[in-house]
Amino acid sequence: MSYALDNLRLLIAHDSQDEAEQLMNVLRNAGRATRAHLALGEDELLRALKGGSWELMLCRPKFGDGTFEKAVAHLNRLGKAIPVILLADEFSTASVKAGMSQGARAVAPTDDRELISLMVDRITEYLRLRKELQHSEIVRHDAEKRLSLLMDQSRDAIAYVLDGMHIHANDNYVDMFGYESADDLAGVPIMDMVSAADHDKLKQLLRSRAQDENQTQELDCKGVNTEGKEFDATFTFSPSTYDGEACTQIVIRASGVDQSEIEARLREMSEKDQVTGLFSRNWFMDQLDDAVAAAARESRLSAVLYLRLDDFEHHQSSLGIDGADGLLRAVSHWLTSQAGEAALARVDGEDFALLMPVEDIDAAAAQADKLRQGIEGLMPEVSARTVQVTASVGVSFIREDARNSQDSLTTALKCCNQAQRANDGKGNSIKIHDPMDDVAAGSSEAIAMQLRQALEQGGFKLHYQPLMNLEDDSDHLFEVFVSLPQKEGDVLEAKDFIPVAAQEGMGGKIDRWVVLNGMRAAAALGQPVKMLFNINGSSLADAGLADWMLKAMKAAKMEGRNVYFQFSEGDATTYLKQAALFAQKVQAAGCKVSISRFGGGLDPFKLFEHIPASMVKFEGSFTEELSKPEGRARLAEIVKQVSEGGRTTVIGFVESAAQMQALWTLGGVNYLQGYYLQAPMDVLQIPETA
Repeated sequence: MSYALDNLRLLIAHDSQDEAEQLMNVLRNAGRATRAHLALGEDELLRALKGGSWELMLCRPKFGDGTFEKAVAHLNRLGKAIPVILLADEFSTASVKAGMSQGARAVAPTDDRELISLMVDRITEYLRLRKELQHSEIVRHDAEKRLSLLMDQSRDAIAYVLDGMHIHANDNYVDMFGYESADDLAGVPIMDMVSAADHDKLKQLLRSRAQDENQTQELDCKGVNTEGKEFDATFTFSPSTYDGEACTQIVIRASGVDQSEIEARLREMSEKDQVTGLFSRNWFMDQLDDAVAAAARESRLSAVLYLRLDDFEHHQSSLGIDGADGLLRAVSHWLTSQAGEAALARVDGEDFALLMPVEDIDAAAAQADKLRQGIEGLMPEVSARTVQVTASVGVSFIREDARNSQDSLTTALKCCNQAQRANDGKGNSIKIHDPMDDVAAGSSEAIAMQLRQALEQGGFKLHYQPLMNLEDDSDHLFEVFVSLPQKEGDVLEAKDFIPVAAQEGMGGKIDRWVVLNGMRAAAALGQPVKMLFNINGSSLADAGLADWMLKAMKAAKMEGRNVYFQFSEGDATTYLKQAALFAQKVQAAGCKVSISRFGGGLDPFKLFEHIPASMVKFEGSFTEELSKPEGRARLAEIVKQVSEGGRTTVIGFVESAAQMQALWTLGGVNYLQGYYLQAPMDVLQIPETA
């Protein structure tokens, strides 16, 4: 799904109302719809943080009786994941490092309003992508849970297909088609499961899905097993994921079975713990999922309390199994009486978890200590004995930037383990998660080390996203993107490491790596393709970059007419002379120059006086605003102006059929690009067309 910031909710902590208003005028004149609130002191800031939802904060080192350090402390205490731009009086390498180490997302000189505006644009793009990622992960996780339940418990025949090939299937599906195991079925084309007489119907359906994979479709046909025997079957195709990868799910319903009733019974059985009567871990994870979604949607802060009874093995040995179960029941009854509206579950042997909305970190800490003290004074009667029991509690938080529910529970568990090691290993303590505990792993220093290692060992990953030519389907143009895989299986996107690379002087090296390996991939393809490479602003300062790019092109035997070099409007403006010189050199060799994120400045057409770009890729907000008549009219006008200059036009961020239809009839558009058409591919290949 695509997330748009139609109005940026901006909080300004400033020492001058006049200067703050001037800054707001600069942002509005730059085309950024902004709703702002000014705080001239610490109390005003605190009221604004508690009473509103904000997406970005501009902060002076001092504002009334408030300071930047106090502002960051309030953000951490309240669990507000609001990026902050520090407006510094003195701007130097030292002041930037100091500001960012104290919690600023960026540092800008207070009198350079143009730079502040650029930083606001960059961080706004980061916010949009973060929200989009959160929503996507929530939707994906919900789908995976549903499919996992179906896969494990359903009587239906279920399989997953990627690029027309089976990647997994349940036992019923394997048995239905006569295979011995799911491994034997892996890699078998779906076409082999359907009789030859129905191949045309299946091909037509697959073509339709290639155009819109989000639809659910049914195919009535003859299935065929490994012995060649045919049988009546209804295949239901729907979008899904398997092992985190987008694919298609195929379900063949078993006759005479009410699957919804079976799922309801299974869900009821899985939601209750048989010993304590509390909800189970599966149910609790569902509540965490809802809390993650609410945090992303409503900026709601929730606390996860992970409570473990100390020295439970000793109680189990002295009371026996039945007595230990009695102790668990006594503790769970007391926790139920204290939980109020909090979600409470038994998540493991002697482990319990609570989920509750909280105003701030202090409130969560107070609740955790209240539970610890309450259990210490509980002394329940179990098996005619008075039992003295204590508990350790770990607390984590679900903030508006939470990635997923599992991370929140794992963090609370780690904090509980730390609490249990307190008091010489006796526990009876609490540990509150501090966001600063995680800083080292994702710090600029750590990213810089990863970048150096990736450059030495070729550890980057390239992705290729095609641009669809509306007039010539034989034209194959691909934009090249780069990411940095992590050891844990995650991926660090370019937007997260390029700023660090620029700061450490590695931007040009990364761009060279991308161009060299992208051209090698094009040469290995064996078919003529066009490649679009993004050049970062910091790389343009490298005077020898263009010459090196042309040598790499020659070594890869790529013709200049098949190579596009692209830099953003913002970078081209900031590094205007360098960008113009780069463009002059590569255009002399037959290459083309493209400007991306075009149309966000006050007068973007001035760039063409210095950089004779042959292609323009428009800023993403144009696509987002297509549903509004004024947005469509604005795009049509700027496309017309660019086209009249003889330049090729590209509309990116196409995420829906409605956007596709509107752009198809807009006029003057040469290329479309977006996830609706084709997501970036890990391997360079020409997508099949219907």
